[in-house]
Amino acid sequence: MALNAVIFDLYGTLVDIETDESDPLVYAVLSQFLTYYEIYFKPEELARLYHETAAAHLREHPGPFGEIDVFQVFEDILEKGWGRKPERAMVIWVARLFRSLSRHRFGLFEDTMPTLRELSQDFRLGIVSDAQWVFSEPEIRMLGLNPFFDTIVLSSRYFVRKPDPQIYAHALRALWVQPSQALYVGNDPLTDMAGPQALGMAVVIVDRIGQHQNLSVPVIKDLRKLLELIRTKY
Repeated sequence: MALNAVIFDLYGTLVDIETDESDPLVYAVLSQFLTYYEIYFKPEELARLYHETAAAHLREHPGPFGEIDVFQVFEDILEKGWGRKPERAMVIWVARLFRSLSRHRFGLFEDTMPTLRELSQDFRLGIVSDAQWVFSEPEIRMLGLNPFFDTIVLSSRYFVRKPDPQIYAHALRALWVQPSQALYVGNDPLTDMAGPQALGMAVVIVDRIGQHQNLSVPVIKDLRKLLELIRTKY
């Protein structure tokens, strides 16, 4: 079948990002902020509670590729500190403050926009990513990516992570395409190859720094080479 859709990984493929959730300063600032809501956690207590609560939520979704929703993690933390269930807006504010504090580098790769503009003329586009909706949905908007995509599938919405084939299947159904009609583009062979291939999708790896050798799928150093590859190979 002819190729009708191209599905992308998000972070590391389209978006250049660096975060550090172990940074003590993150919890120090967050702890101070929460005192305005009469929630009193010491920074080290807050860090421990975050990791313990996340681990507890992960146990609710067993299996090698289970996922959590960080919104629910912060909801539990705030309820514990406040003694009552917090409003949804408050949970979102706190979660996004946490993200902004832990985010050290953030922006599009220079080859992202030219590639999306070009491909969107001929293909339906999607995203499948291991990502937290409470962080990633606004980040996708602030980077101006939304108009290019017909579907965006984030692991935290489905409680399953790559490379489980199930997460890719959600995108294929939303795009109304068969696996043989779709190409997946990622940057990490460990998480971005097995799942799509199990469904019968083609895979391309973008490797901007030349760290992956002898892969069984095509490798490109620049996303702007993708359309040329599609025309010659698919």
